[in-house]
Amino acid sequence: MRRAGLLLFAVSVFTGAIAQADPPRIEPTWPAEWPMDPAPITSESWPTAPPLAGAEPATRAAAEVLALLEHVRSTQEDTAYQHHRVVSERLRRYRWDCSGMVSWMLEQRAPHARAALGEGRTNARRVYEAIARAPADRQRRGWQDILRIEDVRPGDVFAWRTPAGLPSRHSGHTGFVISLPARVQGLRDAYAVRVADSIIGPHQDDTRPEGTAGSLGYGTMVFLTDGHGRPTHYGWHGTRTVGYVRAPIVFGRYHR
Repeated sequence: MRRAGLLLFAVSVFTGAIAQADPPRIEPTWPAEWPMDPAPITSESWPTAPPLAGAEPATRAAAEVLALLEHVRSTQEDTAYQHHRVVSERLRRYRWDCSGMVSWMLEQRAPHARAALGEGRTNARRVYEAIARAPADRQRRGWQDILRIEDVRPGDVFAWRTPAGLPSRHSGHTGFVISLPARVQGLRDAYAVRVADSIIGPHQDDTRPEGTAGSLGYGTMVFLTDGHGRPTHYGWHGTRTVGYVRAPIVFGRYHR
């Protein structure tokens, strides 16, 4: 595993839940300079993940991507987490990182949106920038910026930039939303979302076997918002997250 992967794994460990005891107060276990805040718990017991439901995707391209995601997830055999993408559908080989997976899916089902990410190998920062540049009231160059998390639909893309102060060599993280966001009871302004991505450290209720790195899988994350629906923090381990990372986060809708 590369050093970048180890750093991402370290961050996921520090931000994951260590105990399930009643936690009205959380003592941070991460360095003070990290851009992280304790889980904003408003209940007397640890919050649990709400039921997450599907819905009609907002675009035809999103519906096609969701079908392709499930096909790959259910048939993949040769997987690895690596920055140099290697894909062979015939051999069921899918070796990629998060942005390599997103880029490939868009190439297959939304080439106009993929072109907006630029030529060559992409990364999570470029996905973030393409969405952040897009208008919120219409699509341009295949992308639309979805400002409020309540408006996110299955098939949409999420992306964030790694914030200053976080010990990671990754430019950020990206993947696809596969459920409607659902408000989390007991966490202030928080929404649980089921996502599809390629990762090293698992999310909450992850479909990937323990120790798997790089395969496409589904898991639950939680996003904190500013009270008006705009995302401000991500919680890698869903409702079991102890420390939420402050980061620039976007959700985007794509077209063919």
